[in-house]
Amino acid sequence: MNKEQVYDETISPLMQQIIETCQRHGIAMMASFDIAHDGEGPNGEDCSSLICSSLLPDGEGNPNPVFTQANALIRRGGRPAPMMLTTEHGDGSKTMTAII
Repeated sequence: MNKEQVYDETISPLMQQIIETCQRHGIAMMASFDIAHDGEGPNGEDCSSLICSSLLPDGEGNPNPVFTQANALIRRGGRPAPMMLTTEHGDGSKTMTAII
């Protein structure tokens, strides 16, 4: 079993629980996993830099600035995303999306 499979089968379900709990209680969080493994992905792409990250704002929709900076470093090599969108859902939760 490679790192991506371990993440998908074991870590991802736990992260879903963590994300739901953080959203319910307004806890800002950031998590990032390097799940690169030897070999190629299903479409022949190189998996040498496969990263899975989650970034959530607090209950007021305000991101933790330190988490935002860390996420920019991880996701874009320190360059800011060109555009960020916040979607407010009917249940009160919010989703932040970076358009790259």
